[in-house]
Amino acid sequence: MLKITRKREHFGMGARRLADIASANLWLAQGAPIADVLTMLEVRHRFEFSSADGRAYATEILWAAQQQIHTTKPNLKPHRKEPHHAAA
Repeated sequence: MLKITRKREHFGMGARRLADIASANLWLAQGAPIADVLTMLEVRHRFEFSSADGRAYATEILWAAQQQIHTTKPNLKPHRKEPHHAAA
């Protein structure tokens, strides 16, 4: 029974993390300042973590959200090659 409970808790933590990353992505996409997103994440879990652990968790989630944004953002610099037989 203990093993099943631990699996459920682990699944719940993963689901919470995904929800927090999605919320951070949404806030950042809407133009919210990074400090506001950090505060939102800290306040959301203020009763679950100590203040130091809450800050560390919020920073980790914010970093993950930013990494996700940077990896999904298309490359905006076009790779132009000069045509071989270009007219001068």
